[in-house]
Amino acid sequence: MRGNIIGILTVAGGYAAAVIGAGFASGQEIVSFFVRQGRAGIIGIAVACTIFSLFAYTVLARCITSGTHSFSALLAEIIPSKTMRRTVEAVILLCAMSTLCVMTSCAGELGAQLYGAPVIMGAAAFSVVCGMVFLMEIRGMMSTNAALGAVIITGIIFSCLYILRYREHQTLAPQIKAVVSGLSYAGYNVVGTGAVLAAMSRFLTEKKDAAIAAVSSGIILFTMTALIWTVLSIYYGKINLGEIPMLTMTFRQGKTLGIFYGALLAAAVITTGISSGYAVIDMLSRRMNPKNAANITLLVSFCMSGAGFSTLIDTLYRLCGYIGIAAAVYIGLKCRTQIKNEEKSRKPKHLP
Repeated sequence: MRGNIIGILTVAGGYAAAVIGAGFASGQEIVSFFVRQGRAGIIGIAVACTIFSLFAYTVLARCITSGTHSFSALLAEIIPSKTMRRTVEAVILLCAMSTLCVMTSCAGELGAQLYGAPVIMGAAAFSVVCGMVFLMEIRGMMSTNAALGAVIITGIIFSCLYILRYREHQTLAPQIKAVVSGLSYAGYNVVGTGAVLAAMSRFLTEKKDAAIAAVSSGIILFTMTALIWTVLSIYYGKINLGEIPMLTMTFRQGKTLGIFYGALLAAAVITTGISSGYAVIDMLSRRMNPKNAANITLLVSFCMSGAGFSTLIDTLYRLCGYIGIAAAVYIGLKCRTQIKNEEKSRKPKHLP
């Protein structure tokens, strides 16, 4: 167990980093899905966190028992039906494409708030950068996601604590006590983390390690979500939070904190956008030339980004949430069934 601590922390941190995108870090997801529900939003957070943790454990446990580190191979093992497997892959494609669209839109909003540039210019610049990465196949950039994730996680926690400690009225709101008893937000993009979980399962050796990693990632996500939810709940309805609520809040505390948080958001946009883009292109490349797949992916994401950051989260992400959770539950049940069947087959049979 002691020798596997690094592996567990790597998986837990990498999994949490996979969840953190611009929608999460910006606070817009938290507003859309939980803050608007008032204190009852904590129930939604608990449900989402439970599904996220269970999904992580079942996928990791199945990968460990079968020795598979590819999500595509895992789906082929647990879903023999080609029709059902293609349906699940279509859901993953929809979620990944939606995430890229939202990241492109967020890049535009971020450029507007930080530099005063037109939203369309920021979105176009982001698309160009992604295009260079995709077309030149700079896959090495994806290896930096875990490290950037650790920086983003620390930065979010620090910024939220700073706002709570030094906010205008200098008094702690009652929502903080409610948040402490809440659970983390796992997200509607749960099914999209399957590839990340499968790849990281190579760092674990036992099912109990998978359980510890899943719980640890839940704690990390809980800490960030609870803090963001607390900060935004205090000010929701009292001030205009804008398209990027957390950026609005950090700039209220000072330009330095605002720029610092803006850099964190930019890192989240890039890492999530590239990861999602690669996922989409990888699936489309089975049907067409990779360059054409990249061009189509970027064109669709750029055009869709014009709908607006908050609008895309309220529509695309909500739709993907319902479909994605259903797919995640299906995959989780299939993994669990396979694990149980293998455990039964390994039990020694007693002779009469």
